[in-house]
Amino acid sequence: MSKERKQIILQSLAKLLEERDATKITTAVLAAESGITEAALYRHFPSKRSIFLELFTFCDETIFQKVGEIKKDSEIEPEEKVRLIFFFYAIFLEKNKGFARILSREALGPSEQNVIDSVNQFYERLELSIKQLLAPKKSSLMLTSGQSAHLITSIMEGMISRFIRNKFKEIPSNYIENYWTMISSSIFKN
Repeated sequence: MSKERKQIILQSLAKLLEERDATKITTAVLAAESGITEAALYRHFPSKRSIFLELFTFCDETIFQKVGEIKKDSEIEPEEKVRLIFFFYAIFLEKNKGFARILSREALGPSEQNVIDSVNQFYERLELSIKQLLAPKKSSLMLTSGQSAHLITSIMEGMISRFIRNKFKEIPSNYIENYWTMISSSIFKN
């Protein structure tokens, strides 16, 4: 039952992050949304920060599991692997808006500095993964693999910030193909 309750709490937090300003999510609000008492909430998590960290960890593991699968597929060219990662990231966050608020750091305040640091490391790892994929194609790149990875990752972060800024109304899948065409023509010598 303990694992089920933790899962309910995490799902409730993700739902609340989709629906409201993150600064208004108190442990009392989260407990009410989860259908448990605030005391029960603290039996499962020592702090609000630990709830955010566990939700981020789930998001991180899900995204990097897919990145790992894409990287390992020897049938796919590096440029296509990067495109698949770009698309997966955008569509995953489109479907999981609460995670978008965490990965944009919008939902995190000063008391969640360890989660902010983890999000920063997430983007560094994502950028490194893209750089590693592009490195063998350096002769077909207009920029270095590091600069290309930096550009792609920056666009990914910006795309999600825009999605949040327009209150999830304009979904990334509506324009992601156009973005990738622009990115591809800016990075690859075709």
